Amino acid sequence: MIFTAAAFFLFKNYHPEESVFFPQCPSKYVMGYDCPGCGSQRAVHSLLNGELEKAFNYNPLLFFLLPFGILVGVFEWIPSLRGHSFRRVINNKYLVLSVFAVIIVFTILRNL
Repeated sequence: MIFTAAAFFLFKNYHPEESVFFPQCPSKYVMGYDCPGCGSQRAVHSLLNGELEKAFNYNPLLFFLLPFGILVGVFEWIPSLRGHSFRRVINNKYLVLSVFAVIIVFTILRNL
């Protein structure tokens, strides 16, 4: 809980490009290519400061993956929801493979 609060504080109050608190992307640093997560730290900072368009421009994939990840997390971490029928929908292997395909296509397109 303290770690989460500290992360929110840092992301809200410090811009990742201007602060030493945030690491550089190893993929970008080593190979020069953007990974699927490049721009996510700046996007989260912008989201927490109410700058939706700016956040979307930093990493549009975040707007798809963040809600999906939260949804998966809720159904995985809350024991009473583990038996819910919707959990089978979001844990369907075809949906998971589709998400990976979207990530791969996004990564290729952003580096063209």
